[in-house]
Amino acid sequence: MLAEYGPWILAWCFFALCCGGFIKGMLGVGTPLLTVPMMALVLPPQMAIAIMAIPVVVANLWQFAQSERSTAVIARFWPTFIAILFGTWAGVKILSVIDEKTLLILVGIAVIAFALLQGSRFRLHLPDRMVKPAGIFFGGASGLIGGVSSFFGPMLITYLISIRGLAKHQFVSSISFLYVSAVVPWAITLYLYGILDDRLLLYSTFATLPVTLGLLAGQRIRGHISEARFQYLIIVILVISGISMLWRAYH
Repeated sequence: MLAEYGPWILAWCFFALCCGGFIKGMLGVGTPLLTVPMMALVLPPQMAIAIMAIPVVVANLWQFAQSERSTAVIARFWPTFIAILFGTWAGVKILSVIDEKTLLILVGIAVIAFALLQGSRFRLHLPDRMVKPAGIFFGGASGLIGGVSSFFGPMLITYLISIRGLAKHQFVSSISFLYVSAVVPWAITLYLYGILDDRLLLYSTFATLPVTLGLLAGQRIRGHISEARFQYLIIVILVISGISMLWRAYH
């Protein structure tokens, strides 16, 4: 089956998947954002998206399982987790009637503006009493936007970087926990709609290996990154996410 693709295409996809795993291990985010465009250079875009189904589920479950305070993360963010599920359901429901282009433009601009604000000296912080209520809002918005466009990450990243004192390891464990509520239903939906057929399901399973290798390497690098540099890199990822939403809107 894999023999239908040349060795250079397979090597490039392996490299792309390793890169996606690396950035996931280092920052906790960014796997599809990097890997899908790289693989789409040599594969049909829909196929590149489908191949990421199993690796993103495994990567997020792995990172959350590796977190030292997983119980505390669940206790703090379970309302956001539930809100993402309901938001995703609503997003899929309204997919046929919503103007996706307008939504992506508005949210993309808002995400870029917020990222730039958070990178300035006027950075916003959520008061402790507002963390859970804001989580419900951002979780619902993430699910809604993700259900329409598959962009779950920007709203969740926006929410987490607004929480005062959230260290890099806490950020990674928190975003991994929240991503699970998005990527598991997303992967199931791909399968039910036939986008992730049996052949691509096998390819997606194979793709877990290079993503895992990159993930382990990225986790090692994260230990050597300062908190300030980590926050800077997350803001860069958020800006790239916003730009990706604008690109998707016009293409």
